[in-house]
Amino acid sequence: MTEVKSGSMSSTHSKASTLFGLDEDDRSGILVYRYRSGCKALEQTSQHDLCRELDADPNLEYMRVTKKEIPRGNSRVEIKTADMLLPEDLETHFEKPTLYTSLANVGLTRMQRFKHMLFNSYPELYIVSRQHSPVSSRRTTPESSQHNTFQVDTPHPLQKSSSSS
Repeated sequence: MTEVKSGSMSSTHSKASTLFGLDEDDRSGILVYRYRSGCKALEQTSQHDLCRELDADPNLEYMRVTKKEIPRGNSRVEIKTADMLLPEDLETHFEKPTLYTSLANVGLTRMQRFKHMLFNSYPELYIVSRQHSPVSSRRTTPESSQHNTFQVDTPHPLQKSSSSS
């Protein structure tokens, strides 16, 4: 959070709220989908808590938060590549053929769906994802991920038979 002083009043503003258009004072419930986090369900939180969490993340500059409307009555939301891009990125990549490919199909729990249908709770799904960063690309290049994925001390079955001959 950054501190802003104006006259005799002093207040703090969340950097995440400024970057992603979030309301850091809104404590009402929202649904959050974290792309490639390994989480199996949608997270229920508030914009206030999401801002605090994002501000504490040292990789905030590589984060991306977008919103997608949840259609009334739907129990599932399909997330496409375009849903994870910020408006300026959409303008840049509007002609890419993979822009509208499906990346995920997430479901609302029964309670989330009823709250959405009856009380218009959760009008939008907040999608949190990471942009490519130099640090993550070094860890996920084919050369390095291959070595990290497979155990080094366990030889391949073909290596066992050739070394015992």
